[in-house]
Amino acid sequence: MTNPDHNAIARLEERFLQQKAAYLKTPHTPIAERLELLQAIPGMVLGNAKRLAEALNSDYGYHPTLTTYAHDIVSVAARAQYAIKMLPEWTARDYREMESHIYGGSKAYIEYQPKGVIGNMPAWNFPVELTVGPLCEMLAAGNRAIIKPSEQTPAVGEVLEEIIGATFDADRVAVVNGGIDLARHFSTLQWDHLLYTGSTAIGSEVMCNAAKNLVPVTLELGGKNPTVFTEEALTPANIRTMIGAKMTKNGQLCINVDHCYVPASTLDRFVQMIRAYVEESVGDYTLAPQICAVINTRQFDRLNRYLDDARQRGTQIIELGSPAQRGDENAPSRMPLTLVLNPEQDSLLGQNEIFGPILPIYTYTNFDQVIGSIQSGERPLGIYIYSEQQQLVDKLRQNTSSGGFCVNAAVLQGAQESMGFGGVGKSGMGRHHGIEGFREFSNPRGCVEMAADSNLDLILSPHGEVTREFLKQATGGWLD
Repeated sequence: MTNPDHNAIARLEERFLQQKAAYLKTPHTPIAERLELLQAIPGMVLGNAKRLAEALNSDYGYHPTLTTYAHDIVSVAARAQYAIKMLPEWTARDYREMESHIYGGSKAYIEYQPKGVIGNMPAWNFPVELTVGPLCEMLAAGNRAIIKPSEQTPAVGEVLEEIIGATFDADRVAVVNGGIDLARHFSTLQWDHLLYTGSTAIGSEVMCNAAKNLVPVTLELGGKNPTVFTEEALTPANIRTMIGAKMTKNGQLCINVDHCYVPASTLDRFVQMIRAYVEESVGDYTLAPQICAVINTRQFDRLNRYLDDARQRGTQIIELGSPAQRGDENAPSRMPLTLVLNPEQDSLLGQNEIFGPILPIYTYTNFDQVIGSIQSGERPLGIYIYSEQQQLVDKLRQNTSSGGFCVNAAVLQGAQESMGFGGVGKSGMGRHHGIEGFREFSNPRGCVEMAADSNLDLILSPHGEVTREFLKQATGGWLD
């Protein structure tokens, strides 16, 4: 039986060898050329915004155009503009101190040089942003890149392959579309760096494949991101920012609010405030035109399996919207925003990243309970707290670990062009965005330029009395 990805794998191999050869021929990309490459990105995404929005709508079944523009188009253009503005600062030599009594007027500095050819395997939930966004830092660092879009967003992948191919030379940036077999092969190549965004399970497989070639990886994975409320912070404004974040991509966002902790005495009020905000802002959540569909029936079935498990355990479930609708080739999959009150920790909702419009709500009577619960799980991509009590904010910050941390907001750590974004532990490793992304995709080469007035006899072999006297002075007489 013919492998449907056979031709795609052949194209990938061809592009890979082409870019490797181009890198070896010209390993350093001048700053002026990097700026030209970056300057092409805003026009590329803005000029094709309508096509990309239509493709996203096709892949999801329903994806609001404004959501596409906000999170997959304008955000990418802004990221490129930030890289353009900061490139002179990012690429400047980073000078380090040297001991003048040994090295005289010598210079030591870090020179950030391109790593080479970088592979990017983006996820399906932000198929433009996760494809073109990291490309900004990759190109800023002088690299070449090959991108394998998610097979779950084929329409977007086709448009990206066309517009990127029309914007960049194939030996600089290339897109290769294909299925699972292509994805598996992609992670086995001898990249100079590999970026993967997706699930922890697949990320582990990608890392194993990369390790066989000692390829450095950046893994942007998932996790169960907690949001903590203290009593005085239960305000309409805070509910709006938390639920507004949860609504983004209908909860299909790796840094989104996964579950909440609220004081036990405020549970009813918390639920009513969420209900009121949803009804006021979108009406029937399930059918609201502002809300994305669940991308496919596989994800829809997964989410409903979690809810069925909670129902079987007798857990209280509150649906904000019309009943869920499983999609088909003619209709998208829709779900209400579903609140689940105090689900059991060993339930499917308690153990798995939700990645959809379900919000478990846990009650607490002591703040230490919250910290203990968070500490007992894997370190998440984000931890969010709504509170006016600085002592409790600091306590949570100092006693937990996560990729990001927000106070009186949620998910905003991932929206800053100026700040590196990533996870820790099973939520990922490495960073992209901002200077951290530039450095992630650079080789920080340590350089020394020796001056004529250096006194290397103090440290070079063969060691004699000069070295002995130097060590004696350096250690306050430790050496007899």
